[in-house]
Amino acid sequence: MPVWLWAVQLIFMIVQPLINFVLRLLGIGFITYVGYNVLLEQVTTYVTSRMGSSTLVIQQILGLAKIDVAINIFLAAVTTRLVIAGLNKAQDSRRAQVWRKPGGTSIEA
Repeated sequence: MPVWLWAVQLIFMIVQPLINFVLRLLGIGFITYVGYNVLLEQVTTYVTSRMGSSTLVIQQILGLAKIDVAINIFLAAVTTRLVIAGLNKAQDSRRAQVWRKPGGTSIEA
């Protein structure tokens, strides 16, 4: 067998797990993104349909109180919280966790 064939096989053995890992990460991220968008759309549709099925007087009161704006702010806050939690989790997984014994440089309460 020629040496270049062994080199090509070695490269494929090294690159294949890396490609699988990247595709798996992209797949999980894509599924999470699409799933969250579907869930958010369902919640928004449900809430607005429930508001629209009420009587005219209640709809006018809800409009004056800007309940639709409050619902959008709430859903944006939930989205922001999920993004921040994901970023914090990604940051913690890269950072080395080190336990320090009490005393010395650690702060004791």
